Amino acid sequence: MPAVIQPHCITDPLTQSNCYILTAESHALIIDPNCYQEIHSYLANHQLVPEYIILTHEHCDHIAALNDMRKNYDLKVLCSAACSQGIQSTTLNMTRIMETYLYFKSQGELRVSYPPFICQAADIVFNDIYLATWQGHAIFCIAAPGHTPGSICIIIDEKILFSGDYFIPGEEVITRLPGGDEAVYEQQGKATLRCLPTPILTYPGHGGHFILTQEVKKEYGLY
Repeated sequence: MPAVIQPHCITDPLTQSNCYILTAESHALIIDPNCYQEIHSYLANHQLVPEYIILTHEHCDHIAALNDMRKNYDLKVLCSAACSQGIQSTTLNMTRIMETYLYFKSQGELRVSYPPFICQAADIVFNDIYLATWQGHAIFCIAAPGHTPGSICIIIDEKILFSGDYFIPGEEVITRLPGGDEAVYEQQGKATLRCLPTPILTYPGHGGHFILTQEVKKEYGLY
């Protein structure tokens, strides 16, 4: 039985997005690569070889280091088919409007350059559900559209959940960004979120980790 995974979190100081690095001996799996230099330094310092990247969704703050990771490492990228399409579009990955978005979200405090970019299609894609094993660990990916068309949730070993931009502590679910769809969230995204196991240790795309409970689900209207 493999040891329980304890993810290492790297938070981008600009967008506050979280990247998670999961390790098994000298092997690494990365969820939502955000800051290439920080990821590369951690891998080098711990003598880790990254084998897979999994994307929770297509927004640029969760894929900012993807191109550099692919350029410098021999690895495979896994995500939903809709996410794979989205990372190839400056509209759907939000890079076309990211400078403006950060400016208004910070109430005018952030005035930064965020050049648009795209990424190539993922190596492994799926539509609804994807099951796999990695270094003895069970990986379960399930589509949860609404925040974006390509949003998914990831469960590892039935013990930890990576929820992407769902269940961000202190924030409501956002469906008004590029690709977001309130009707799809109500009809499909919520159905996935209702079915997630509880209680479960949860690592969101922004903010700190927490235990997802039925009470937390109710706060999001998931009865």
